[in-house]
Amino acid sequence: MRLRSLLACVAALAATSAALCAPPALRADTRPVREAPVPRDGAVALNAHSRGASGPVVSDELVEEIQTRSRVRCIIELKPDQNVGVVANDIEKASESGRVLKANGSSTFFVAEVDQRTLDELRKDPRVRAVYKDELSAAAPIGAPAMPRGLDVSTDLIGSNRANAAGWTGRGTTVAVLDTGIDRRHPFFAGRVVGEACFSSSDARSGTVSLCPNNRPNQTGAGAADATTARCVVDGANACYHGSHVAGIAAGRLVPGAPSNGVAPEAGILAVQVFSRLENPLSCASLGASSPCLLSYTSDQKLALEYVARVARAYRVAAANLSLGGGEPFSRACDADPAASALKPQFDALERLGVATVVAAGNEGFTSGVTAPACISTAVAVGASDAADALTSFTNRGPLVDLFAPGVAIRSAVPGGSYVAMTGTSMAAPHVAGVFALMRQAYPRFSVAQTLQRLQATGRRLRYSAGGTSITTARVAADRATAAATARTAA
Repeated sequence: MRLRSLLACVAALAATSAALCAPPALRADTRPVREAPVPRDGAVALNAHSRGASGPVVSDELVEEIQTRSRVRCIIELKPDQNVGVVANDIEKASESGRVLKANGSSTFFVAEVDQRTLDELRKDPRVRAVYKDELSAAAPIGAPAMPRGLDVSTDLIGSNRANAAGWTGRGTTVAVLDTGIDRRHPFFAGRVVGEACFSSSDARSGTVSLCPNNRPNQTGAGAADATTARCVVDGANACYHGSHVAGIAAGRLVPGAPSNGVAPEAGILAVQVFSRLENPLSCASLGASSPCLLSYTSDQKLALEYVARVARAYRVAAANLSLGGGEPFSRACDADPAASALKPQFDALERLGVATVVAAGNEGFTSGVTAPACISTAVAVGASDAADALTSFTNRGPLVDLFAPGVAIRSAVPGGSYVAMTGTSMAAPHVAGVFALMRQAYPRFSVAQTLQRLQATGRRLRYSAGGTSITTARVAADRATAAATARTAA
């Protein structure tokens, strides 16, 4: 986060068998880096977008796509104090082909398939703040390495094992993992899953199937984020492995057969399923995957983040981890882009509650930019380094990256009680999320900004070139960050 102003993964879905996949060679960015200015008052800027006299901001990309397709799935953000049900009902009447898909999960937005006629009506509606495409994101590591190193190497590198030995284990805190769910029966998580939820789209017309065990678009309670359901199985293998792997890095606890403790072995785990199963070959192909595939809608991520905000105090959530994203690279905060910054209201709300939103910077090898949602100013963007403290070839980098963490050959839990090594910024981010749990225990009065500032000040400094500019960014060091804390236990 550039708490950036306050303080001045993602490749295609990996093979579920975790087959060896070499990371791409470092290259110059093949797409232009977008530099979206951040409005001082937090309003959405109009630089690449259009606005009616009193209507919403509408991205030019959405306008172009609706001209080539009959309908586009969109998020309709409302202005404060507007009634979602009333606005959704009015909009659905605008066209016979447009339809509302979700209108009962949030008080701030709803999801609809929008055609040209519906968009014309939305442009004139003074109750609507913004309209943008409900994008799909993938969550996948680069691949499985030939020589897995395990969590023992990465936790020793960042010093979380030494912080644990000093008493900073994350006890009394929780890490929320918004991902592909969790194998709650895995020994690595025994007695650790404090809550579960699922926000997963279902739409027969588009071939989207909910991964919630109740077959509905949302579910909360024990088992809601179960990663072992039948719909998680693709070609005989479990495709919902990613969430368990991420959760294990952040907060797994050593048991026989495990590689080591995770970063915060006594923190609770709040598992949230935000992915859906897509049977449509075109939807899967848009992110380089074959059907069926598992992808996440932005709208489901928004609903999940709002849920985390509602339970943040009860569970004492220290961090919410999102190892997902994609799109074009940004070298400046993307807050002015209504589509790229779709999660910003939710990130802001969590920050006010003392919850860090930790996001993988992405695996595209961009040399001076990160993808959405890591580009949001209130995200803690995490890039991947290796065991020698060198930047990996695949990691996105640049001025928006807040911290680096190990992301190569990290062995952690996968469904079925086993452990597999994976590589990617998806693996780096949960190292940082776990460290935020240690910091919440050690410095309970710190704000997110103060915690990030200390992690940046105490981390190992990695210097590299990005866009012709020399940049120095800290690789997180948990032992050094917690060293000044007085001996105490979390309440």
